[in-house]
Order: sequence, then structure tokens, then C-alpha cells
Amino acid sequence: MILHRLSPFFKNDLTRLRACANMPSVWGAEIDALIASYEVDACTDDAISAIQSARRIIKIFICGLESDAAFKAKLEATTLTDWDIFSEPPAPRALQDRLAGMLYIVASPNDVPLIELGDQTRYIGVALFDRCVSDKLAFDVNVADDNFTALLFDAANDDAIAKIAAYFLESRRDITTRILVQHNLPTWQTLEAPHEKMVLYRTLVKPYRAQVLAGKMRSVLTAIPTTRDAEIDGIAYEDYTELYFRMCDQPWDLIKTAQYKLIETLNATKVLHFTNDDGTDLTMNIDGFTFCNSVIARNIPGSEVFSAPRIDSTNGVIVAKGRFSAKDDAGGIMENLTLRFKDGELIEAKAEHGQDQLDKTLSVDAGAKRIGEIGIGTNPYLKRHVASILLSEKIGGSFHVALGDAYTMTDYMGDPVVVDNGNRSQLHWDITTMLVGKGGRIEADGRAIMVDGLFTDPALDVINRGWAALPYDQRPASWQTIYPEK
Repeated sequence: MILHRLSPFFKNDLTRLRACANMPSVWGAEIDALIASYEVDACTDDAISAIQSARRIIKIFICGLESDAAFKAKLEATTLTDWDIFSEPPAPRALQDRLAGMLYIVASPNDVPLIELGDQTRYIGVALFDRCVSDKLAFDVNVADDNFTALLFDAANDDAIAKIAAYFLESRRDITTRILVQHNLPTWQTLEAPHEKMVLYRTLVKPYRAQVLAGKMRSVLTAIPTTRDAEIDGIAYEDYTELYFRMCDQPWDLIKTAQYKLIETLNATKVLHFTNDDGTDLTMNIDGFTFCNSVIARNIPGSEVFSAPRIDSTNGVIVAKGRFSAKDDAGGIMENLTLRFKDGELIEAKAEHGQDQLDKTLSVDAGAKRIGEIGIGTNPYLKRHVASILLSEKIGGSFHVALGDAYTMTDYMGDPVVVDNGNRSQLHWDITTMLVGKGGRIEADGRAIMVDGLFTDPALDVINRGWAALPYDQRPASWQTIYPEK
């Protein structure tokens, strides 16, 4: 494949690289090599690597650092997250192909997808790229590059940050579809960008974030566990990988139907009350809000139902046991959280370990101390806490609150919804609290709808037990060994 002929995004890269080649810089040899890589027949792996390297060069020039030899030396001395060091999970290629098919949410030849790739995507990323090429789409690819971004922002002034934000918004202007295939915890030492500059950058790119939160851009997200996740959660990595792929393989049509039944109850509820044996005792008013039925159209693996509480209504305490990480925090871990709310505001936040990390996460703005989302996890296969935000918020027999930004969409997968409680923040951090195995209860207007992490309504049995709720002969063969006939 000739890279610059595949998509206008890559053609634009080549135009920028040629412009850079005509300017004095310390990157001349690298630019010449990249121009050549965009003009010759290359395999997909090499193409993705070239795109990542080209975007680095382009951003360096945008920031005016092209002649800064010290900055170049610093980059060369730092472990960057190059596409070439990414790997794939220890899972059969057939399972990875199936996951790639689920992630490929392109709906028409006019879609313009952006594929965002992290670690563990070396095989799936290539499959998605090749599918876009085969379908002759205008598409773009972005490779996770946190350490490069941290060094770039550290060296850039505020004017340069503004130019990078403008470049980002311009590059996202025509995107209709986001396919995010991320890793969770990084396996390498991760650098942090200067806090003030990240706040400035996030403020400047807020229009794009607002589009996403409003549901105006079709998106799907997964986060594949890494060896670091396995270490933090105390699970053998091969077992963790199997857990992840089994979470992705549930009776989704039946779960979706059961979730609509659950949503009927929740939409008619005014006050939700959550308790568990760890000390959680939390109430919130959800009168007037409605819940979204989230299966696998937006997050893989599913599933959950989610909405928002009235912004000033949450009172009580959450005691969330386990290890937690927040987005964009360089992989920092917090453990065993206690969060106390009064009239919707977080008035006390403690961590047994990682208090400094918790304080920093909550200091981004005033909205970070209010709840923008309430969700109930419904994946029947995961019944233990894990550090991964995406996985933990789906735990069957759990609930989560998101501190920070509320969603603003008025439609979710064709269903009219009311989920915006008005909270605004640069943060949206889901914190999961276990109910299953913790004597956990959910009461809707005083009536128990969940006891010890299990829904009491027999119509929700498939949410409690997954494939085990089906007759033996209706379970896939791979699940008949997990749930044998009794």
C-alpha cells in the first residue's frame, strides 16, 4: 500500500512533511526517511509506525521546536511508546478477529472513522486499518503517545499549546466515527505533562469533547488488560485475558431486553439508595432522569445502565474497596476510597493509599467534586473488583458514580434520554463500588431491587447469571464447559 494514497489524512501528513523538509531543523534525516515511507509500498505495521512518527515531527514543528537540539536529545533518551513496542494479548487470533469485527462500527461508505490504538492492539489495530483500506474509506489512525506528549508540552509555551489544540481540532473536524482500542494500565514508566498546560489544552479542545459527550459522534471503546493490570489485580495474565474475552461474549440480546425491564423500574423511581457491608450508605434523587441501555454498541465489553442524579441531591458515603486509577493520571494507583457527600458535593475524599493522587485528580475544577453519572453494572461474568475503569464499571452486582462531567446527549442508540444534570468538568472519573458478596443492596423508593448484588426480579436473571440462565442446550459450546448441565 502507498500510504499517502490511502486517505486524505495521510496525504495531508505528506504535505506537511514536505513543508517541514524546506525549513532549517535538526530533523532533516528523519523527515526525508518519513517522506520516503509515505511514498513506497509498505505493510500495514510499517504504515502505522510511519504515521505515528510523522505526527511527532509535525507537532514538533507546530510548537517551534524543530531546531532545538536539546529537546531532540531528550526525546532520544526517553522510552517513547512506539507502535513497534506494542504487543497483542495472549488470546487466539480468532477471538481477536471477532473483537475487531465488533469494534468496526462503520455504518456507511461515507463514514470517516478515527482508529485510536494503544498497547495490546498490534494485531487488532492492523485488522481495523486493513478493513478501512478494503472499504476504501477516508480514515485516520492515532497511536497512544503519552510520553512524547508529556515531553512536548513540557517544552512548549502556551502559544504552542494553543497551536497544538488547533491542529487537533482541525484533524478531528471531519471525523464521524471513533474506534478506541486502548490499553488500561501502561507497562512502561509514564511521564506526566505539566498540569497547567494540560488544563489549558483540555480547555481549548473542549468543543471536541462536548461533541462526544453529546453523542454527536458515534463511538466505541474497549480497554484491553495489560500485564500491569494483572499484577495490580493479582490475576495471572493469561487468566485475565480469558476473563476479558469472556466478558465480551455474553447473551447480549437477552441482556438488552432485561435491561429495558430494569430501566422501566429505574425511570419510575425518585430516590435510589445504595448500601453495602463496607459502610456504603448513599442516597440520590433521580426523579426526572432516564437511564441509557448500554450493551456493546458503545463499550466492549458491556454492560450497564446509566443516567445522572439531581446535581444537589446526593448524600451519604461511598466506601469503595479495591485499587483505582483515574484517566490521564500516568497510571497512578489509589486504594480503598471513602467519599462523603452532602447535598451533591463531595466534602471528604480519603484513600488508604494514594491520597496525593486522589487530591490531584479532584483538584482539576469545582465540577470534579460533584457527580455527573450514576451507573449500575450488569456484566454477568465479572464478579470481582479490578482496577480497569472500563471493566470495573461493568461488574455485575456493582454501581458506579462518575465524578465530573455529565453526559449531554438527548438520544442514546435511538432512545430518548434525560441524563444531563448540568455538571461540567474536565474530569469524568467512574468509581465502582462492589455490592455482590458485600451484602450490597439497591433500593428504589424504599423497595429492594437488588440484594447481595443480585437483582430480585426473575426477569433479570440473565443479568445475574449470563449464559447459565439459559437451558444447557442453548448455551454456546464454549460455555457448556463453564456452566455444565446439572
